Amino acid sequence: MTDNPTCRLIALAENPYFPAGTLFELAGGTLPDRGDGESIEIDPAIIVECHPFAENVPPGQCPVQITSFSSGELSHVRLDQTIHWQKLEMPIAPSAISSIDVLDRARDFEADHYEAPSGEEDRHYRLHIGHLRPGFYAAIFELADGQSARLTFIKHFPESFAKRCIPSEPQARTVMLPERSRLVETPKNETYFGFSTLLLNAALELATEWGENFGKPIDDRILARYPQLTSDEIAALTKISREAEYFIYSLAERELAGEISETEIPQLAVKEHPWLNAQNTARLTGIGMFYARK
Repeated sequence: MTDNPTCRLIALAENPYFPAGTLFELAGGTLPDRGDGESIEIDPAIIVECHPFAENVPPGQCPVQITSFSSGELSHVRLDQTIHWQKLEMPIAPSAISSIDVLDRARDFEADHYEAPSGEEDRHYRLHIGHLRPGFYAAIFELADGQSARLTFIKHFPESFAKRCIPSEPQARTVMLPERSRLVETPKNETYFGFSTLLLNAALELATEWGENFGKPIDDRILARYPQLTSDEIAALTKISREAEYFIYSLAERELAGEISETEIPQLAVKEHPWLNAQNTARLTGIGMFYARK
């Protein structure tokens, strides 16, 4: 793979492939999937540049569109989705699979890799995708008989995000975008551990980011926003972020064990870490419940 390209948030104006106002993150003028698994160069005139969202998108809330399957009818691939997970069930026995690569087609990198999955008695393989961010994906299945299969799908932005897309520049013509809704109320900017709630939540967002920055130190990314921070302060922010992250994951494990309800997770999280904002709390609750069931 080449170096990961930088993507920008765009909305599509009237076009033959998706409803006007559909949001995507694209690296250039290529639409990796036009709805049937095939890529296409799109007219720059239908691209509306948008401001990026301040918060991470909850990956488990992204609508899924299955676009192509090389080893059978598209209707044979089924989306299994609850508030706890998103899985794609396909008519390939796990015992027939040697490995699976999930590729992010817009960012040009490997988002996931699995070796020889278990479940030999099952006739259908279930690919977990609840953790994947919005984007265009291809799952490549290397089979034990030397053949391969390819499944393509799109994870769209949740409707709540699409409704508040803000074009970054005034448009020279009218572009029909969904109606904007009011932003989620942010917590009062109080101070905890010597840091503002805004800074604490920004650090947590970066420390728990998915995609190409998953698991990477936050130093360079947070300094781009807050250049005045010292290395000791960044280390402290990282530690605080990890403590909040793992606490929410532990609550998700308790929910799975039946000790608490799902609605209690954010309540207990904010009680323990009162600086948490609603976006980070909801996002990490979803990720924690995915991990607990994986």
